Amino acid sequence: MDFYTFFVFFSVIVTPEGEIKTFSKNVTECPTREIVLELHKPRLDRGEIIDWAATCLETKLPLDTTVKGLKT
Repeated sequence: MDFYTFFVFFSVIVTPEGEIKTFSKNVTECPTREIVLELHKPRLDRGEIIDWAATCLETKLPLDTTVKGLKT
């Protein structure tokens, strides 16, 4: 079993109605602070959201990638 590295981007927004919405995505690398601001600040400025937070985490998981059921 090998360890695989994943980067998970996670964003949370708060709508003007107080609803909390989340978004997560497996990414090849974590976005820069500037990119994250470009995603959220215009929506904040337009009043589409009242707050937001985001993070990106590196996660290592042990995965068995052996293909089962195949005979050589």
